Amino acid sequence: MDRTRVLVVDDHPIVRMGICRILSSAPDFDVVCETANGEDAVQKAQEHLPDVVLLDISLPGINGIEAARRIRAVSPLSHVILMSEHDSSNMVEEAFLAGGDGYVLKSEAGQELLNAIQSVQGGTQYVSESIGVSQAVSTFNIN
Repeated sequence: MDRTRVLVVDDHPIVRMGICRILSSAPDFDVVCETANGEDAVQKAQEHLPDVVLLDISLPGINGIEAARRIRAVSPLSHVILMSEHDSSNMVEEAFLAGGDGYVLKSEAGQELLNAIQSVQGGTQYVSESIGVSQAVSTFNIN
């Protein structure tokens, strides 16, 4: 089976390092690139055509929402999972409207990140469990 190629985008080096550590602990994932801002994320997505982009919402320059829109244009087969500290259904809705396939709370990333990647690759949208999926489902029709 092919390994999942992942682009990691977060402006905090320690967060990127933690995400890369989580991915390296699983045998099926390769981090092909990591970057710290939205403009670079779009460029790296176009260059590497990753299977999955893990994308922080709060980035310098263009934010993750706008980066997700642009990544969809340059790498339409990449699955985009947005990550944030914000657990509001409005933010989740905005992420999905921008082309996101998943939404993971940073506080839950350690427990949920691998499941989120596997879900979106299987064609199922993913929202962190603690957000209240029933509210999110009614808002923007997940699943």
